[in-house]
Amino acid sequence: MNLKAIYKIILFDFRLHVAFTLFLIWLLAVWHFRTLAAFGYPILAVGLITILDLGITWVRDHKIYLHSASFVTGLLIGLIIAPNGPVWIVAVACLLASLSKQFIKLGLRQHIFNPAAFGVMATSLIFGISIAWWGIAWSKWPLMILIPLMARILWRMKRLMLPITFLVVFFLFLAIKVGPQESIKALFDGSVMLFALVMLPEPITSPNKGYFNYLFGVLVAIISILISSTKALGEVFLPALLFGNLIGFLLIRFKTFAKAPTSK
Repeated sequence: MNLKAIYKIILFDFRLHVAFTLFLIWLLAVWHFRTLAAFGYPILAVGLITILDLGITWVRDHKIYLHSASFVTGLLIGLIIAPNGPVWIVAVACLLASLSKQFIKLGLRQHIFNPAAFGVMATSLIFGISIAWWGIAWSKWPLMILIPLMARILWRMKRLMLPITFLVVFFLFLAIKVGPQESIKALFDGSVMLFALVMLPEPITSPNKGYFNYLFGVLVAIISILISSTKALGEVFLPALLFGNLIGFLLIRFKTFAKAPTSK
């Protein structure tokens, strides 16, 4: 691969741009917490998910394929799972995320569930760990990196509508419940913004064309509100996204089945 090809990959692979944004947020979190775990957990997660993706792809397809999305998934897992737990929790989350991406799918590179959300949520439910969003929720400073960089990336990807519709519906719900002023404060929480700007519009597991492209954010916001109303789960956004992924998959399958020619 020559330098020109590498330059094109860096320029046009938006997953690398997202990974770089998360990398900057991680550096800021490391500077703030100054702990070995805060430094090491995201690195461990990125390394594990990359090795797992490479290994599973090789065993299944006998091909070496390094996907830049592995960096995004690893950083998300490392920034969401609290760095005060055992290291093996991160390893399990990475394993489940990789397995979901490699085996729960429609076709080549068309997995159904957001891998990071699946890995973190499944690990939380199985082992009873809390979901911390520690790398983003500690201050408003990470938002100074996250919002402008992700807004630019999503604008170029033509996927800015997904987080906007999600945030509008979520804001209206909060405004009715607690008032506009408190709603704005809640909306600019780091976990809300990281979820809305990074995880929700992930290009493979969220729709990128048709009317559902505009409704997906609304759907996930409504599911989040319903889950929060039941108080059955400590985490709201990740299960809402996974339910949204499943509904999107079923709608696509139904639409494909309805368009399939029938034999006479």
